[in-house]
Amino acid sequence: MKPPNHSGLEEPGTGNKVPGGTENAAYENYAAHYDSAVGKRVRREWEEVQSLQLDRLPRWIDRVHKDARILDAGCATGYLLGLLSADGYTRLTGVDLSASLASSARDRLGNSALVVQSDLWSFLRQQADGSFDAVIMHHVLEHIPREETIPTLKEIHRCLVPGGFLGVKVPNASFMLGGAMMFGDFTHVTHFNEHSLAQVLAASGYPTDRLEIILHPPKLLSPWRHPWHALLRLLNRLRWHAHRVTHRAIAILADQRPASRAFEAELEMLARR
Repeated sequence: MKPPNHSGLEEPGTGNKVPGGTENAAYENYAAHYDSAVGKRVRREWEEVQSLQLDRLPRWIDRVHKDARILDAGCATGYLLGLLSADGYTRLTGVDLSASLASSARDRLGNSALVVQSDLWSFLRQQADGSFDAVIMHHVLEHIPREETIPTLKEIHRCLVPGGFLGVKVPNASFMLGGAMMFGDFTHVTHFNEHSLAQVLAASGYPTDRLEIILHPPKLLSPWRHPWHALLRLLNRLRWHAHRVTHRAIAILADQRPASRAFEAELEMLARR
């Protein structure tokens, strides 16, 4: 099978081959773009993540046993892998196209994870069937050209054990301000909502009855532990519900069929092989 000319990038890093032409400069500058777009606001230490119940780990990760073989496709500086390691996961692998980001990940993680500098397609093709119990693919798929999307997902399917997990996160085209996320990065080439994402996953071999949308209502805190944070979290939870009601009302008025259930800025879907 001839490998496609991937251009997929993890949101905080890179996943696949850098394309030719005018996009090269955007890809070469991606680390700086990530720092300016995301910065330190999402990089919290493990103790703070635990204490404040921050959404830094996938909400489904507790379904995966601690000795599972986990691949972070597009690991960037290894922040997520570091959190997984702190949470007790020991068989971790990350892959990233960027040499500088992969080097940063190795410095951060030490011996707690294997970090490979490679394009995603080449890395996957070198793995045996059933090499991983779970693959995390956060903000990678939107960077891969549409003709290469299904071949990439099929390769991940092959690399998963039966019953293995694939967690995909992409900008949500059904979000009311989705254009800000989709077009805020020049390297975004493919856009998804829950229907199109389920469509490509099903076409790649993932059973439709094993696809699950992961929603992210803000977690509530015990007020006696962090009263100020608990109040802010409660207000944000109310905002989340108000946003949901508004989104559904607009869908009804627009006669959207089938109506979308996912309205958050990021769309996360969990697939099982």
